[in-house]
Amino acid sequence: MKPDEWERLLLGVTESVWGNIAHLALKGEGGKPVGVGASGDRTLRADKAAEDELMEALLRVKGTRVLSEEAGLRGDPDGGTLVVVDPLDGSSNFARGIPFYCTSVAVVEGDSIDRITVGVVRDLVNGDVYHAVKGRGAMKNGARVKASRVKEVSRAVLGIDMSRGGAEFVERLAPLIGRAKRQVHFGANALELCYVADGTTDAFVDLRGSIRITDIAAAYLIAAEAGVEFTDAGGRKLRAVFDLEHRLSFVASSNGVLHKEILRLCGPAGLGRA
Repeated sequence: MKPDEWERLLLGVTESVWGNIAHLALKGEGGKPVGVGASGDRTLRADKAAEDELMEALLRVKGTRVLSEEAGLRGDPDGGTLVVVDPLDGSSNFARGIPFYCTSVAVVEGDSIDRITVGVVRDLVNGDVYHAVKGRGAMKNGARVKASRVKEVSRAVLGIDMSRGGAEFVERLAPLIGRAKRQVHFGANALELCYVADGTTDAFVDLRGSIRITDIAAAYLIAAEAGVEFTDAGGRKLRAVFDLEHRLSFVASSNGVLHKEILRLCGPAGLGRA
């Protein structure tokens, strides 16, 4: 299918997922574990409901493989198009009733992160949808969005994922946290990257080396199309392998000036020296 056709399909199916997950949340259902997904994480009833609906729509498209955090790799083994899915990013939030979670779907025509051609991230609480087709800019609910112009860490609101980080890890981040105007983390990384894309926050930093490509594939394209700069922790071009075993660290900043300051404060060269 053409990128426009993929975008229409993903906008439609993620809207349907939003309705079904909202219904489960309203009834107080969906938070019960029903198994373990291909990623090794527990699968909630809501995870499975979202994934089943996405899979049904995506696997109808001929020549398509689907990589999902719950089901693993499905579909045509010889298919040239890969669709990367996180059915419910922020499932721990959902289970606890914290209203911050989303569904994320990306279309890849190749084997590298820069070959992502379509990305859709749908907020499953309020229905807001972030979407992008490569080369056409980033959108929120059909309107163009751009990253912020904040260039100083002292004026920046930074998303920083410190989940399960040890003492050395937190020490490494201390100079960055100490300089930032504010540090936040909401618990659904795809949606947090979209917040950088639309200027709600100014950067997102995840140096844990534990995030999967399923978590960020769609948001990567959306943020990049909004002008966000992405690198690994060493300032190198971000690379990713499209499987559930590969893990990533990254820094995503609204502009190059802010990006350099963040890397200086927490990158390997300085390891926390201000």
